[in-house]
Amino acid sequence: MSDSGSQGVKGTIRRAHLTRVLAVYLGGSYALLELMDIFTDQLGLPDWFFRGALILLLIGLPIVVATAIVQGRRRRMAAVGPPAPAEAAAPEATDAAVAAEVVPRAAPHDWLNWRNAVLGFVGAFAVWGLIVTGYMGMRALGIGPVGSLVAAGVLDEREHLIVADFENNTSDELLGQAAAEAFRIDLSQSTIVTVVDPAHVGQVLRRMQRDPDQELDLDLAREVAIREGIKAVVAGEITPVGGGYQLSAQLISAEDGSVLVPFRETAGDSTEIIHAIDRLSKRLRERIGESLKTIRASEPLARVTTSSLEALRKYSQAVRVIEQGEDERGIALLEEAVALDTAFAMAYRKLGVALRNIGQDQARGRGALTQAFEHRDRLTERERYLTEGSYYWGVAGDNERAMAAYQTLLDVYPDDPWAMNNLAILYEEARDFRRAAQLFSRAIELDSAGALYYGNAIAAEVALGNFGDAEYTLTRMDERFPGHPSVGMQATALASSQFDYETAEQQALAFEEEQRASPLMQMFATFTLAQLAEVRGKLQEAEQHVLETMAAAEDEGDYEDYVAGAVRIAFYDLWFRGQREAAIRRVEAALARHPLETIEPLERPYQLLAIFYSLAGQPERARAYLAEYDVTVDESLRTLGEDPVEVAKGVTALAEGRVEEAIAELRAADEGPCTICILPMLGDAYDLAGEADSVVAIYERYVNTPWLGRLAAADWFALAGIYERLGGLYELRGDTDKATLYYTQFVELWEEADPDLQPRVEAARRAIRRLSAEGT
Repeated sequence: MSDSGSQGVKGTIRRAHLTRVLAVYLGGSYALLELMDIFTDQLGLPDWFFRGALILLLIGLPIVVATAIVQGRRRRMAAVGPPAPAEAAAPEATDAAVAAEVVPRAAPHDWLNWRNAVLGFVGAFAVWGLIVTGYMGMRALGIGPVGSLVAAGVLDEREHLIVADFENNTSDELLGQAAAEAFRIDLSQSTIVTVVDPAHVGQVLRRMQRDPDQELDLDLAREVAIREGIKAVVAGEITPVGGGYQLSAQLISAEDGSVLVPFRETAGDSTEIIHAIDRLSKRLRERIGESLKTIRASEPLARVTTSSLEALRKYSQAVRVIEQGEDERGIALLEEAVALDTAFAMAYRKLGVALRNIGQDQARGRGALTQAFEHRDRLTERERYLTEGSYYWGVAGDNERAMAAYQTLLDVYPDDPWAMNNLAILYEEARDFRRAAQLFSRAIELDSAGALYYGNAIAAEVALGNFGDAEYTLTRMDERFPGHPSVGMQATALASSQFDYETAEQQALAFEEEQRASPLMQMFATFTLAQLAEVRGKLQEAEQHVLETMAAAEDEGDYEDYVAGAVRIAFYDLWFRGQREAAIRRVEAALARHPLETIEPLERPYQLLAIFYSLAGQPERARAYLAEYDVTVDESLRTLGEDPVEVAKGVTALAEGRVEEAIAELRAADEGPCTICILPMLGDAYDLAGEADSVVAIYERYVNTPWLGRLAAADWFALAGIYERLGGLYELRGDTDKATLYYTQFVELWEEADPDLQPRVEAARRAIRRLSAEGT
């Protein structure tokens, strides 16, 4: 073979050998990096662990290539064989020369062998592993600058932190609050610390006689933290730098103001601010001591909130004003936020809950919760479970799945007060008031700044008959939330639930005066005063109050409330005065003024109209409204829980003389949290069936079952008649004492009733005198 051919073959062999070595090294490196990536994720190792492994592999690449070349050359030399023996040494060759031939000279690249390469590879990764192990050990033990603050004992696990408003050095007045809210949302994903709710801070400021709307700067945040026994606060700063922004965050000791850890990030422009806040929050969580695995599992801030800084501004404002009881203003801000970002799931959820809590606009509330549910992949884990619970409960009507969502949330965040509150409400709907009261109490212990928890706890305590506990909770609520609308609302309801209508009226009047600035609260106060007049037979006074609410509703475009108000006044004529034609004319006039077609289908008072026309002796009209309801309102959107359609069907059956069917329908409707709502109609059905014993049992259950919202539920129209009927039934039984008791309660209740109702009062007085004479 020629020399050129021989060299070509050798070159081919050399290239093939090098290719195999590179393939093995690169394949092994890929597998090793995959393993490093798994270790990083599953063991919660720092991000630089993977990067360091990659650097070591890159450093090793030229060493492997060089070793492959050198070792390949040696193999080729060995294949050729040892050199031909030399001529016999000349006789004159010296011993030294011979010795020199015997001892071989060292090859220039003897260290480039596979043994050294493997040992170097293993050694480098062993050293790297020791470095990472040392870092993780120092972090876990709280040693040095990498030690976690929890391990070092600076903070406790699940420590409460207050996030102060970021110091705002920009021209945007709201940017500091928005940045703080974004930081608070991201930090709330942490499983190792608990972010103090802004509502709690606001209530502390009220107790300090400070304005809860003022900026929560570092000094004020520290003052609040010291007062509440909180060890640290988070303070931040946002400063324009060139065309971008510089953001900083510091964890600061509340006691002495020392900086525990500082961090800094930059944003190229306003669109990158949320991403910079996300990085700041995660670095702080890592330094506090949260597992890197859980930090990485957290969704990016822009994904779980909004990429729109303006939408975030609106949301942060809304959160604050709603917690201060300004629901209308907060709802308007949330509407603006979702208009700016139509996928802003967190704002949709807050909007839906706010609308539901004030009992306004069911369609809007359910629509907002549905939007939040459809975009729930853009929520934090906590918000996602809350949204699922709200949707299944308030829209889908699937209480079991709602309870499962809240329970799962509590498994992850055992001290989440909102999950406890909502789960407790679901227990109330199942009429497990004892468990509900326990959860409400626990929620108050964890977050005493939640006014809603107090109100719900009062309702559960009353349902258990624990009026003393309810009074105590109301006192605590008043101390914690002076001037909050819920305090006056709960005080009025608590008094009326104990049949103390004079006190309830005083509370309602005081509430009306305090809430002059809120049209919504004014309407609530006026309507409560109407109910207090109704239950005492003061129908003329009640009518004036209802007319006021109708005028206000009409001004706001709430035509469903206008029609409902007209039906209510017509009910006075029908139920109390026996003026059937006048009642029908009033309702017809209201419907002519605002036809049902001008009202959203879900808001149309179909059930109320069906009940009215049934009682007015026109069951065919009632059935027509129920049929229209079935056609117009999608089944998935109908009122959930205690279904008024069942009540309307029962009353219609009663009007048509189908008493047994009416009883079955009304019994089917006797579910949900309200333990008394169906009883007046059910008692009437048994009365028409001639089952006096059942009537007495049901009416006794009605008057003796404690319920916070009983005035609005049924007392306003039913209580007086039930007292009167029980008096008559017990008189027929010959039970003088109980007959006298209920006649007396009726007389006392309607003592100041309208003149046209006084004949019934006088009849009861005669019965009392008659029973007294018989008793002697």
